[in-house]
Parts: sequence; structure tokens; C-alpha cells
Amino acid sequence: MLELTPLKYFLSAFETGSFSHAAKANGVSQPTISAAIQKLEGVIGGSLFHRHRRGLTATPLGDRLYAEVAGSVAQLSGVVHRLQPETRRDLRIYCHPDVLLSPFAAGINLLKRAHPELFLGFTPHVDEADLAFVCDGCAPEGHMFQPLRRDPYGVALNRQHPLADGESVDLAELAAEARIHRPYCPHADRLPSEPDLPPLPPAQAVHDQQVLDLVAAGLGIAFVPMSHDGAHTDVVLRLLRNAPQVFRTLGISARKTVFARDCAQFLIEVTQ
Repeated sequence: MLELTPLKYFLSAFETGSFSHAAKANGVSQPTISAAIQKLEGVIGGSLFHRHRRGLTATPLGDRLYAEVAGSVAQLSGVVHRLQPETRRDLRIYCHPDVLLSPFAAGINLLKRAHPELFLGFTPHVDEADLAFVCDGCAPEGHMFQPLRRDPYGVALNRQHPLADGESVDLAELAAEARIHRPYCPHADRLPSEPDLPPLPPAQAVHDQQVLDLVAAGLGIAFVPMSHDGAHTDVVLRLLRNAPQVFRTLGISARKTVFARDCAQFLIEVTQ
């Protein structure tokens, strides 16, 4: 018989790719997660994960089990909450235009599962946010910034661009390329210097997902964080040669309240 709790642990491990992250998401120890998965594998009759030094990857059996139970577990896990009197806690989130949400998506999903009473809503006004996905220097006043990773900048190219075949691109090769303008990014005009650029950009974006869409449409190139690589099927990112090195530190900032700090800490633990 399949029990709900081991299935919840399995879903967390599947989605985070780590027993330790799954443990943090569920407020239990890592041995508890490992033992529950091992017991579940005994019931199912096969291995659910390949264990590696860098984490977990699902076996074909693990993929099948996830497809079978993900919806049912989410439905059953929320029964108690749905039967209780309605309570709601608003969590207001701001995402800076040069930050893609995809690295935080799994963590947001786990946060909502762990706290069904939360109502997550995005706000366009950073000063209203409880949490903000931002880079150092862009955190709103009154927030505490927690860094996650240091991210170099590179060049985004249409997958069919002649320069997309190499592993890196010399900055001089981009001198005549039209560049998508990113006016919201503090590093937008640092790669490269303005004298080497065409006088007018072919297009201007309001956030980086739109930048990638415009690059995919063949309107120009863009200088963006290398962590954007893989975010668009028709765009590739390449490191730059003979160019100034520019980095950003991506992280989560939180309003100085216990509620906001606890939510931020949860996301940091399951995202790192």
C-alpha cells in the first residue's frame, strides 16, 4: 500500500534533485527522506533514482511514478487545509526585469506546498514586495539581501547566427551587430563601450525574457547573464573573449519581518 508521506518526500526529491533539499522543504532530516524513499522503492519494486555526487536523476520507473501520483498527492495534501476555516497570508513578490523566474520556480512550488495558506502574488512595485528576486545593488531599501550565486555576462545569439557555432565570441566580432537595448539593467552599457555600437538599437525590451524573444526573432544580439542559457530554445549564450569581465551576484532580498525572512530562507535552502 502506498502511503502519502513517502510519496510527498519522493515528489520533493524528484523536483529538487536532492535528498537534502527535499529534507529542508519538508522540515525533516535527510536520513528520514532516504529511509522513506528506500521503503517506497521496496513497495514499488525498483529503484526510483540514480544517486550521483551532484544529486539525483530519476530512473524510468521514477518518471512513471511521478506522472502517476503528482496530481493526487497535491490534491490529498491540501485536504486538511481546504476543510479548515479560510485563512490566507499574502506573500508579495517582485522580480527584477533582468532576472528570470525559472531558477526559482521549483522552490516557489515547494514553498506553496509547505504553506498552503500562502497566496503568492507578483507586484510591479519593488517597495511593496515582501520578497524580491534581484541582484546585489538592486535590492529595495529596507530589505536584507541573501546572495545565491555569482553570474558572468555573455552574449545572446540567435541559434542560426554564424557566431553561434563557437564556444566563445571575440568582442571585436560583435562591433557591427545590432544590440537589443536593456535600459533596466545596471550593466547594460558596460559591454561593450558605446563607441563600438550602432547609434540606434533595433529594439528595446522591458524584461530579459522579452530580450531573449527578440534575439530569437533575429532582431539583434544582447549582453545578458550566462545563467539565461537554455531559457529559450532558439537562443544560445556564448562567453566573450577580449572583453571586460562583468559579473552580477544573484540572490533573494526580504523585507525585515519574520514572515518575509522565513519565506526567503526556505527558498534559499531549496534553491542552493
